Order: sequence, then C-alpha cells, then structure tokens
Amino acid sequence: MRGSRYLTVVAAAAAVAGLLVASGWLAPARQRAAAASCRVLQVESQDGVSSDIMRLRLPSGARHLLHHSPFALNAIAYSASQDVTYGVANGRFHDGWHAVRIDSDGELTDLGPVGRQTHHGVWSWVTGATAGAMSGNSWYVKEGTSLYTVDVDPRSSGYLTATGPLLLQPWWLASGVDDFAYNPEDGLLYGVSSTGDGAVVTVNPVSGRVTRVPGEKFPDATYGSVVFGPDHRLYATANWIDGRSVTYRLDGGVAVEVSTGPSLAISDGAGCLAEPPPPPPPPPPSSSPSPTPSTSASPTPSSPPSSSSTPPSSTSSSPSPTPSPSPSPSPTPTPSSSPVRPTPTPTPTQTPEPPDAIIQPIPMPSPPEPPRVTRVKAVQKQAEKRAAKAGETVKKQRRWGITTILLIVGAGAVAARARRAR
Repeated sequence: MRGSRYLTVVAAAAAVAGLLVASGWLAPARQRAAAASCRVLQVESQDGVSSDIMRLRLPSGARHLLHHSPFALNAIAYSASQDVTYGVANGRFHDGWHAVRIDSDGELTDLGPVGRQTHHGVWSWVTGATAGAMSGNSWYVKEGTSLYTVDVDPRSSGYLTATGPLLLQPWWLASGVDDFAYNPEDGLLYGVSSTGDGAVVTVNPVSGRVTRVPGEKFPDATYGSVVFGPDHRLYATANWIDGRSVTYRLDGGVAVEVSTGPSLAISDGAGCLAEPPPPPPPPPPSSSPSPTPSTSASPTPSSPPSSSSTPPSSTSSSPSPTPSPSPSPSPTPTPSSSPVRPTPTPTPTQTPEPPDAIIQPIPMPSPPEPPRVTRVKAVQKQAEKRAAKAGETVKKQRRWGITTILLIVGAGAVAARARRAR
C-alpha cells in the first residue's frame, strides 16, 4: 500500500515537473546556461502568393528582411546538424507543393516534391502543410489533422520521402494548430490552437494525441509562427490582431507583447539558428616594416657629410666662404651633383655676389613709404584748406551779389515813388 502511494506521488511530481519544464518555469540547467539571445527565421506572406523571409532576434523581437520568395512558404523547420531550414513552397507546381531549403541568409533552393504518390496522380504529401518542426533528421509536417514525418538526412536513401499520415486527436483541437516547435526535453511538439481560444497544446508525434497545457494561453487569434526562444520560453506570432501581426512571449502563463508588424495571411517560424562564428581578430602589426625605413634613412644622411667634406678639400685654393652659399639654395641635388662635376671650375661661376646685391636692396623701399604717406596727407590737408577757402569765397560772392541786387531793386523802387510824387 505504501509502495503504491509512493509511486503515485513520484508520478505526480514527474508530471508536474514536465509541465513546468514545458512552460519554461522550470528550465533545466542546460537551458538556463543558453545564450541570452538567438536568431529565428520567419516567413511572412501578406497576399498568400509570395513570402518575405525575415530574421527575428529574440528576446528583443528586432526584425530584419533577408530575402523575398516568389513562392508562399510554410511549415519551415531548422536542422541544427545541417545549419539549414527546410520548408514547403506553394508555387502552383503541377506535382504539388515542393520542399525548399533556406540558408541563414534567406537564399532558397527548390528540392522538388515530397513523398510523391501515383495512384491518384502525381502529387506531394506536404501539399497544404501549415506547421513544421525538426527533431534530428526527422521533419514533422502537419497538413490538416494529419502528421507526416519527412526524412531530411542527405545521406539516406529515403531523403525527402514522407511516412504517415498519423491522424491527430481530438481533430477539432488539432485543426487550429498552424505551427509548432519541438521540445527535446519531453519529445513533444508545442503549438497554439486557434480553435482552442489560443490555448497552448502539445502534440505527441508517436500517438497523435493533442493535449492542452493547463494555465498556458495566448490571446485568441491564429498563430502561424511558434518557436522556443533562448530562455526556453514559448514565442508565438499572431497573424492578425487589430490590423497588425503581434509576436508574444509566454511569461508565467501571461502573454507579453514583444514586437509588431504588418497583418499577415500566412506566417511560420523556425529557430533558434546557430550563431555565426565571430570574425577573426585583426593581425598584429608586423615589426618588419618599421626597421626598414629607419635603416634606409640612416645611409641617406651619412652620404651628404662625405660629399660636403670633399668640396672643402678641392676648394682649398679658393676662399672658404665662397662655396658655402652654393649648397644652401639647393637642398638635395647639390650634394649629389658635387662629386660628379669638378668643383674648381663651377666655383668661380657660382660664387658671384649679385644674389647678395639683389637681396640687400629689397628691404630699402619700405622706409621711404612713411614720408610719402605724410606728404600725401599734407597735400590732402592743403587741398582741403584751399577748397574751404574757395567755398568761403563763393559764399561771400553770393552774399555780395544778393546785397547788390537788393540795393538796385531798392533804388529803383525809390525812383519810382519819386516819379509818382511829381
């Protein structure tokens, strides 16, 4: 009796621990030591015909456009061993939807149809797939309420062939799951069901059982992208909420908004992608070039003294001050040419003193300028005085002229009166 009770308690504890791990509340030590952020590949379609390949940085939610696909992409899943992402593409192919491979930069490669079947015509088993997740080389693809497993091991003879279908139950809860993410801790697929009012559900890829996770819920919407972040928390992107797409993080059973984007018709996510290696450090500066210029510079100054020492010996007959001005005007060519040309012949031609005679008179014109300025000022002052006197003279003449006119007019008036009086 005690043994059965003990087993019951242990089983209940294990179940609770599994739920806590699944919800992110009780992350194992390996997950707690994970990187603080990671990259997620997300495909987004606004028209249902083509898709944008986006890169999301979690947990920040920063978005970056990588590439544009002419096909509508869905059910993508990341293979860590190959460092590539697999997905399905709807390109109006004659043989159903094709599998594609997407690298970390968003470049696409068409891999052709998957799991072709011929008794109803040539078509692909992943046609209409809406959810995808990866476990090793097993790519789980959900189409409607059926689950397929596609082999993506390039070394396998069954590469890109599908097994299944596995019917999911209950079907009404499974039909609302548009994406899921694989949890290696319990081997289950985690998604969000729109027919379950945004409830988090688990999908067992062996039995096909779909189960609600108690206490875990997102806002009621259609969630096309579901991934586990670097903190082992569940991230889900709603295609449409109030005219926009919203990415949420489930934190203790509460959905926290991370980022937003345009409203979407189709979306899907895969991650976390492997981080690219850091760039190599720059090479240390080499010490070889530094001594090279120093050694090359050292012989250069050593040669001029030798050339300068030779001219005094050859010009001992001529006066010593005569050759000194010749090297000063020419910096480099004079020492190099002095050992080639005989020094006695050019010295008398290069030593004449006209340069000194030309240089000496240059400062002479500067002193006479002040007197010129003073003379000009004096002349200007005299001209101003003359103009002032002329102005006064003109004024006096104008006054006398006016006075004379007044006298003449007054005398005429007096004479006129005298005449009238007579």
